[in-house]
Amino acid sequence: MQRIRKITSEILVSIAFVLLLVYIIDVGVSMINKSDGFLPLSERDRGMIFGGGSILLFIVSFGVGINIPSRLLTVILILGGAIMGTTVLLSSIFMPPDNEVQNSSTNPNQMAILAPQFIGIILIGYIIMGMGIIRAVRRR
Repeated sequence: MQRIRKITSEILVSIAFVLLLVYIIDVGVSMINKSDGFLPLSERDRGMIFGGGSILLFIVSFGVGINIPSRLLTVILILGGAIMGTTVLLSSIFMPPDNEVQNSSTNPNQMAILAPQFIGIILIGYIIMGMGIIRAVRRR
């Protein structure tokens, strides 16, 4: 039973990581081209399927693999969470949308405040990274 849980959690976390990478690459392509990415989906659908799917699979893989020793699960949780949180943080800071009002003040030199949905995704990413760190610390 423990072997099945280990394999299942490793497969789920691997799928989550691939979904996250595809999503990030697609968003990067759309930002560079100032158009749609290579996936034939709207931004909303792309975020729900690839972003939300990867978050859900990361959490499920952690739950399935709890108390099961797996270096692969631990490393991918840490990497996936760090990549998720950091890319959303950096993209929201350095690539603000052109068509939205960035700040309510009249000073254009002030940095824009992060939107609440970006803050939520950043926190979720770092929580996923924390789940991997917890696994690493508990293992020792």
